[in-house]
Amino acid sequence: MPAPDSTATKDALMIRFFTAIERGLIAGVRWLVILLMLAMTGMVFMQVVMRYVFNAPIGWAEELPRFAFVGISFLGAAALVRREKHIQVTVFFDRFPSVLKWTARFITHIAALICVGFFLKGGVEITSDEWMQLAPASQFPMGWVYLVIPVSAFLMLVYTLIHLTRNIRELIAQRGS
Repeated sequence: MPAPDSTATKDALMIRFFTAIERGLIAGVRWLVILLMLAMTGMVFMQVVMRYVFNAPIGWAEELPRFAFVGISFLGAAALVRREKHIQVTVFFDRFPSVLKWTARFITHIAALICVGFFLKGGVEITSDEWMQLAPASQFPMGWVYLVIPVSAFLMLVYTLIHLTRNIRELIAQRGS
């Protein structure tokens, strides 16, 4: 006789599924930032050598590292959201009782979702507006540069939803015990 599907088993499978997605996102962002750092460092080094050793600067070698830095900054901001390491004022929060802490955290996550929603909407709009624009020196499509805005906003949205879900699960666990 087959065992009946339990809600706990389904929940465990769902948690494993979303945990795997989260790990994949984390690894992808980490490697993308590493590649952007390597590219930026290599291009800046090459530009310094070309400018000061050979007296022949390369125009695009100033533009592309700047684009890489922008990408690193936005993806780094998403990584900070994942780790909940953005600047926080906790002088009052630390003194709250646990239920009030949960409520403050819940409100913070909802407010973050609203802000990230605007960020995502604006990022999609500016990316589509600038898609065909070319950078002056490198002729690199600016849409690819602006694409990091909606991508990082999407990552922030996912990470904030993960935090919100964990926050709700904590409350349910507290109420159940």
